Amino acid sequence: MDALGWLERFVGFLGDGAGAVLFGIALFVAAPFVDRLLVRRKRLGFRVLYNSKIGIGPERLHDGADPADSGPRQLRQVVRLLDRMSVVVIRIRNSGSYDIDPEDFAKPLSFTFGGRVVWNARISEASNTALREELRNALRFFADDGRAARDNLLTVRGRLAERMGRLLRAPTGQDAAEPHWYGVWMDGLSLRRGQKAKLVVVLREPPSNYGDEITKDLAHGGRLKDNGLIKDEGDTRRLTLPRVSGALAALLTIVLVVSQIAARSGDSTVGCASGHLRVEGSSAFMPALVAIRDEYVKTCGDARIDTLANGSLDGVRDVGASAPGQSPEVVALSDGKSLAATSRLRAQKVAIVVFKVVVNRGVGLTTIGVEDLRKIYKGTWTNWNQVPGAKAGDLPIRIVGRGYASGTREVFEKHVLGFGEPSLTSDDCLAKTRPSDTPVIRCEQANNQKVIEAVAKGAGAIGYADLDSIRKARQDGAVDNAITALTLDGQEFDYATSRPGYPYWTVEYLYTVGDPKQGSLTDAFFTFVRDHSIAASRLGQAGFAACPTPPQPSPPTCDLR
Repeated sequence: MDALGWLERFVGFLGDGAGAVLFGIALFVAAPFVDRLLVRRKRLGFRVLYNSKIGIGPERLHDGADPADSGPRQLRQVVRLLDRMSVVVIRIRNSGSYDIDPEDFAKPLSFTFGGRVVWNARISEASNTALREELRNALRFFADDGRAARDNLLTVRGRLAERMGRLLRAPTGQDAAEPHWYGVWMDGLSLRRGQKAKLVVVLREPPSNYGDEITKDLAHGGRLKDNGLIKDEGDTRRLTLPRVSGALAALLTIVLVVSQIAARSGDSTVGCASGHLRVEGSSAFMPALVAIRDEYVKTCGDARIDTLANGSLDGVRDVGASAPGQSPEVVALSDGKSLAATSRLRAQKVAIVVFKVVVNRGVGLTTIGVEDLRKIYKGTWTNWNQVPGAKAGDLPIRIVGRGYASGTREVFEKHVLGFGEPSLTSDDCLAKTRPSDTPVIRCEQANNQKVIEAVAKGAGAIGYADLDSIRKARQDGAVDNAITALTLDGQEFDYATSRPGYPYWTVEYLYTVGDPKQGSLTDAFFTFVRDHSIAASRLGQAGFAACPTPPQPSPPTCDLR
């Protein structure tokens, strides 16, 4: 039930235009992090820091004569060799949020250099000495004779010394034989999170490329398992996931800001007024009014409206005691016409409010007769085995009610029972804990939501609440399937009929000191409550119906109470 309630609230949030935009912004902002932390958690990055010739050539040695004839023979041999050589420096790092182990590779990381052959290699600037040694041992070199790349760094350096020695001996008329490795791979590469190192490779152009410029071609290979990523960090792509996501999030933010500004200033159907207003009274109607208040303030940003659900009777009394022109202005909502209203107060009809009698599901009822209810509340019946249709068997009846200031209770007593509820006999709603001659178990709760929760928890419990409180309790999972809302004499309330047979309902009244001044916040806001389609939608969700301002047509029931 909790999951369903959460889902319903989430769908309602998405149904709001601003909610959908905010959700979109959140998705776009989160996308790069989801990609990095969940989808492609392991990331290996590399960047080519240097790729160029060593920079020593014959032109450095001559004084105007032919460079090939300048200087000692061995030096000329070395210079010719170095003139065709280049150096590549590649930084390799674990750029992800997880360690990378050898078994994470579907294919090892490798580099080839466009035909240039490897003469030497080394690892530098590793995160620590152990990593440097591990990476040196992991180097393997591609040969050009079709053999598998099993030659390690010791083999390459051994051949290098041999070739350099041969180069410095008597000339043969040909260059020394070139090394025959054209690429390197990292066999068994292991990098902890954040670790990095540099791979330095010394290369020489092949004999077939002599006379041309030094090539700078470089290609990489390798693949991580699952959704891992090997990325060239020097690749300056314009479109990347963080950039696209950030741009879309920024665009949606602009759309949201503009739409909210437009909503505040562009809805000509809302009559805005500034000021400070406090609304007190009915705990049954107040949640719906708060939702309508929030809609109004979205458009009318200069309006401040506070609410206090202190009960219909106390709310009307506070208005009666307020001074004309005080700030904030105080108004009250009452479930039905209030007996506490004085001659200085004015009443206006706001909406129709419907209530339900609720029982613990274990009682086994779906409907109850009004006469049977009266017998329960008079104390004639104190056990459910006395009530026709109840399936609870031998189970005490436990009445959960509201305090004297409650409008919900006043409507119940006036229009359903025809007499006052019995006195308070219980503090825990389970057993009689107060000395009383009243035969029934009866406790009181502070608001309708708590009445519902007490009925849900108490075996054999019965109480009452408004439709909106029942809906919210079920939506929030507070009662699961532990309560049943009863029909009375088999009837439900009908908003359309001029003579409803269902008795437990009333008209919600607004009480003010004198008539609200035209253009005041009270006048503007409650005109919005009664007449605007946004307010009508919120009231409908709560199970209420507005009583519009004349001459607009009202439901027939608005004139009956």
